[in-house]
Amino acid sequence: MTVARTARMDWSGPIAEILFGKEKRSIHIASQSQLESLLDQARANKVIARILPRTESNDSETNTELEKARAESRNRLQDALRLLNEAQKVCLDIGVPFTVIKSLDGVPDIGHDVDLLVGKNLQRVRSRLLSQFQCDTVTLTFCDRHAGKFSTFIRGFDSDFELYTRISQLGEEYYPEEDVLGRRREESVQGSKTFLCSQEDRLLITCIHTLYRHGKIRLSDLKVAHDALRSRIDSRLVMNTIEDAGIGKGFAVFLEILQRMGKEILGEDLVPDEFRHYSKTIVDRDRILRLLLKQIKPRFPLKMPVPLVTLLFLQKAAHDLVQNRLGSSLRALLAPVLLLIDKSVPLRIQKAISVRIW
Repeated sequence: MTVARTARMDWSGPIAEILFGKEKRSIHIASQSQLESLLDQARANKVIARILPRTESNDSETNTELEKARAESRNRLQDALRLLNEAQKVCLDIGVPFTVIKSLDGVPDIGHDVDLLVGKNLQRVRSRLLSQFQCDTVTLTFCDRHAGKFSTFIRGFDSDFELYTRISQLGEEYYPEEDVLGRRREESVQGSKTFLCSQEDRLLITCIHTLYRHGKIRLSDLKVAHDALRSRIDSRLVMNTIEDAGIGKGFAVFLEILQRMGKEILGEDLVPDEFRHYSKTIVDRDRILRLLLKQIKPRFPLKMPVPLVTLLFLQKAAHDLVQNRLGSSLRALLAPVLLLIDKSVPLRIQKAISVRIW
């Protein structure tokens, strides 16, 4: 069954139907302009490699562009995996435990970088990388510098490489990276072995990064969460971590958006009863949160309203203060201020003065 679409449209529905396997549909493209709009939205949602095999056209020129996009997607994955294999050898050689975060959650889709969590060993790995490879360091944002992150381009690769000390936006605390590294699992990805996060940590990290770091939710993020929720996940571990980290409202928002997307686009419940009850209870108790959620329309990637992100950071700041995590509380309190400044200062100006904020 094919679905014809107009050039200027929201492709969230057909992309989600393919991504979540609701029906064996294909997307029929009538022109190159339609293809361009589809690819732009698919790329923004980090799902391009998964929708291209189910995209078709009767136009020869459009089919040529489709084949180019498929080849580009394959090359991107191969480049990223080659970079990962080279970079993780550094960790293995010096005995540093690591795990890939986010980058391989949607294979064959992959973003523009390869992310490794190495915890307190970041400086050791960074020093070895800089001495072993020809690297061009990337200018970090103000927040990234305070979060303990290192980013670089390694000569010979199109993808860039990032090291993380912790899961954070501005250095605020969520839960120990040692826990993530302790639950990592060795797996084979496209024939290469590496360490990946547990399903519990994939769910937690996806929630934290989408709401507290990037401020947007992609369809690929919802797919990661859905797959984790459908697996044999330790729900008590997830719930306890959420409460200890002080991100109950953020987790509830994330689940509500997943559930709403499922109902409105797919006609399905995507969140298990236990988690759905948790999120509904939190949202029902908070009138402001409920009103902010009502204003969100399910067009993906979904940019989170600044007032909502501000509310989540303020809630976390209050929680951390009660838990006597003063440093984390102050950083969480500072985050909304920096976010507002970032939104007020055009990106071109930030680039011109070489001071990226968020």
